[in-house]
Amino acid sequence: MRRLLLIAGCLWATSSLHAQDYGVPVMPLYGDYGHASTAAEGALDGMANVVSAQGSYNLQTSEAAINMTQAQSQEIANRQQYANTYFQMRSQRDAYEAKKHPRPTEEQLVQLAHSEAPKGLPDGSFNKESGKPNWPTLLQYPDFAEQRKVVETLLPKKSANGMLGAQDAQQFTQAVEQMAVTLKRGITKVPPQQYMTAYNYLKQLLYSTCQTQLP
Repeated sequence: MRRLLLIAGCLWATSSLHAQDYGVPVMPLYGDYGHASTAAEGALDGMANVVSAQGSYNLQTSEAAINMTQAQSQEIANRQQYANTYFQMRSQRDAYEAKKHPRPTEEQLVQLAHSEAPKGLPDGSFNKESGKPNWPTLLQYPDFAEQRKVVETLLPKKSANGMLGAQDAQQFTQAVEQMAVTLKRGITKVPPQQYMTAYNYLKQLLYSTCQTQLP
């Protein structure tokens, strides 16, 4: 017993000595680090964390929406600027072309129409004795016999009256146009020079008689 008391006294003396020398407080092995929490406090802390997280999410979502809206606005502005630039350049180009190539006046258009109109048949296109056309070689083929007869019947009326009536002019035009259609069907089977001679003859014959042109 006496021995146990001596041991206890030594331990107490040692503990007191260390406490006096280093000022280290005697603390439990596992402390609570200064805050004790009840169940209610823990619930409030959890709720506060949830609210804070929700607020952060809302803020980030709002910022993302703002950034997207700004990006869309910038894209629209870019497209508008591109469109404005395009039409401005087009307007400048049209103005340049209009200045470089001015539109012809009405008088110039009339002169152009007359210059592009088929010429009348040249001298020697008709037989002086019979008054019948001197048909080019290709138009003398049997394929054109029916239309040649119509033309040769109506030409004397034109010579006598200076013009054909509406019904005769229509019949004359149809006959010449049909000859042109038949001629085109054989374009690959005849010499090019003979084809052009025959086609030009029909074009000039129709224009000199009815003042109309082949389609």
